[in-house]
Amino acid sequence: MIAVTVHGAEGRMGRLVTELIEATGDLALCGLVTEVGHDSPAGDFHPRLPLTPQDRLPEIHPRGGVIVDFSLPTALAGLLAGGAAADAPLVIGTTGHDESQMEMLRRYADERVVVLVTNFSIGIPVLKLVLEQLATLLPEGFMPEQIETHHRHKIDRPSGTARSLALAWEAKRGGGKVPTHSVRVGGVTGEHSWIISDDEETLVVTHRAHSRRAFLRGIVPAVRFAARGTPGLYTLEDILAGGA
Repeated sequence: MIAVTVHGAEGRMGRLVTELIEATGDLALCGLVTEVGHDSPAGDFHPRLPLTPQDRLPEIHPRGGVIVDFSLPTALAGLLAGGAAADAPLVIGTTGHDESQMEMLRRYADERVVVLVTNFSIGIPVLKLVLEQLATLLPEGFMPEQIETHHRHKIDRPSGTARSLALAWEAKRGGGKVPTHSVRVGGVTGEHSWIISDDEETLVVTHRAHSRRAFLRGIVPAVRFAARGTPGLYTLEDILAGGA
């Protein structure tokens, strides 16, 4: 049985992850963590577990258990401090980290497993592989642009997924940054479209999430991988390629 604490439990994704963990036979939900000042006793937010403030994370998380994070980049320092105290591998779905925060994650991954994923759907890793192939196969005249659309409450522009896809193309193709356009409207769950065109032809490749539950599909494999893996910084592509 793998013990799991959800960090950022009050958020929309945190709530869905909590339900998923409780419905998965080999995972045991052991803690729900929120920001300092938002804690509450068992029975208020969750029937069995209290909402624990971040500064008490080491008190409630069993050593070696996995922490799943869907919070905000500003919570990273506290998460890493608590995670280190519990010697916890991390599965991180939070996006929008700056370079200094990424360096903090890389240092943490020197000693523990960190699975850092911008999008836990199954389709996005496949889309990334398709784009890498297109970047290699298409003649020089084909130029890409990316349009990413999300609900109006999403903060980061462009999305972490859009940045990840663009980096994958750029690493294979070269030739500068991929123009990326961000749309924030209504309740759109998430859509990433690529338009790749020359003077004669156009290819359009799109991934569309129909609900937030699409973003849960890679979490259980990621948790299982984190619990048994060796220290390092991993992506969902690494996990799926290994058959986790």
